[in-house]
Amino acid sequence: MRKSWGMIVVAVMLLVSSVAAPAHAVTKRDIQQKKEEIKNVQQKQSTIENKIEQSQQEIERLKTEQQRVDAEIKKLDLAVEETSANIRAKQQNIEETKRQIIALRKEIEEVTARIEQRNELLKERARSLQESGGVVSYLDVLLGAKSFSDFIDRMSAVATIFEADRQIIREQEADKALKEAKEEELNDNLVRLQEQLNELQKLKQTLSEQIAAKEKLMAQLKEQQKHEEEKQLALEEEKELLEKQEAAMKNQLQEMIRRQKEQEEARKRALSSRGSSSESGGSLPPVSNGAFMRPANGPITSTFGPRWGEFHYGIDIGKRGASVPVVAAADGYVYRSYYSPSYGNVIFIMHYIDGQVYTTVYAHLESRLVGEGQNVSKGQMIGYMGNTGRSFGPHLHFELHRGPWNASKSNAVDPLKYIPF
Repeated sequence: MRKSWGMIVVAVMLLVSSVAAPAHAVTKRDIQQKKEEIKNVQQKQSTIENKIEQSQQEIERLKTEQQRVDAEIKKLDLAVEETSANIRAKQQNIEETKRQIIALRKEIEEVTARIEQRNELLKERARSLQESGGVVSYLDVLLGAKSFSDFIDRMSAVATIFEADRQIIREQEADKALKEAKEEELNDNLVRLQEQLNELQKLKQTLSEQIAAKEKLMAQLKEQQKHEEEKQLALEEEKELLEKQEAAMKNQLQEMIRRQKEQEEARKRALSSRGSSSESGGSLPPVSNGAFMRPANGPITSTFGPRWGEFHYGIDIGKRGASVPVVAAADGYVYRSYYSPSYGNVIFIMHYIDGQVYTTVYAHLESRLVGEGQNVSKGQMIGYMGNTGRSFGPHLHFELHRGPWNASKSNAVDPLKYIPF
């Protein structure tokens, strides 16, 4: 919004300058200065074009960087997808291993039951041996044979019993070893799978963080691109404004050249007409050099400054003749021409001189010869001196303001410091 107001202000200044300028006698220096102004605007245009090109290059760089980051994000997405698949597979393996553990624990319970049964059997055998005297009972069995064949049979039976006992012990030891091995293997597998799952979870977290960082960078790049595009639009707008300003200045230059010719012709006509002017004070004032000329012939009857307990914001030029013409003090634009209760018949003219806006006021006129919206030239007749409004005797009340006119007259300056009277 601030920038838009700035553009509006510039546009208004261009309008004022194109309508009201030039506001003083056009000289070769003025024309050269206008050419320099056009050159400066063209240089600004060139600078703006370079900035636009640099901005476009920055936009392309940001787009390339976004493409690179986008490709990295896609790679990370694929890595996350693969890691997630591995996590699911590991979780399935863990669940399968847990099921195997459950089955194996059942088997281990069965083995444990067998072990317990053998333990009871072995305990029973031990009690029997203890009650029967142990090895002695086996000798009693052997010595109690009634024949050799009976001895052989008894010996075979004893050997069988010993072998059975040994087999029980071997199976007992084997089942204990199997139980321990199975439990250790399954626990190791479960721990290993859990470790792999934890590693995959950490990898997934890392990849997710990298994706978040890349997406944040992508958002920043897009924001930078948006900012750069807005900057480029502003530069394009400024370029367009400078182009219009250049066109306006070129029109001003042509107008200055035209007015220079008209002023020269007006001076010649003014010089030729003064010979026929009456001696009653009705002649036009001479067109002088400088930005401003005196607006009417006649003596200064009141100056700029304190007067009668108030401040007089202009000068008064006394009327010395029946019809005293009033002329424009400089080239300008009539933006007010009306009857005021205080000023009487009054004309306000805006001037644009060397980049500065001035306003001249011509009050208490008998009649006005120019209307609002009209361009006037320096020395052009705009009315006749009179005694209208709050005026004490016929005279011209003339004000000069460095800037726009306002009710407080804060821009008022002493005309005698600007005009050679």
